Amino acid sequence: MNIEHIESFLYVVKYKSIHKAANALYLTQPTVSARIKSLEESLGTTLFNREGRSLSLTESGKEFIPFATYIVESFYESKKYLHRND
Repeated sequence: MNIEHIESFLYVVKYKSIHKAANALYLTQPTVSARIKSLEESLGTTLFNREGRSLSLTESGKEFIPFATYIVESFYESKKYLHRND
């Protein structure tokens, strides 16, 4: 699991689409899908229900949103803080 995987998860949540999230992140759809799969494997749970092209959050996915948001926001805040004197 890394910050890019968590950030991709949040983009998929925001856009309700892997394709739209990929476009927003300037990535390919397979890259975003692989990131989500890797994140799910790292967490040991399924974050999205996939039925054809339909995508919806699982209960675990819904529960992970606030943690993912906190992780990503903290990461970028720490980068700003650490580089303020550069």
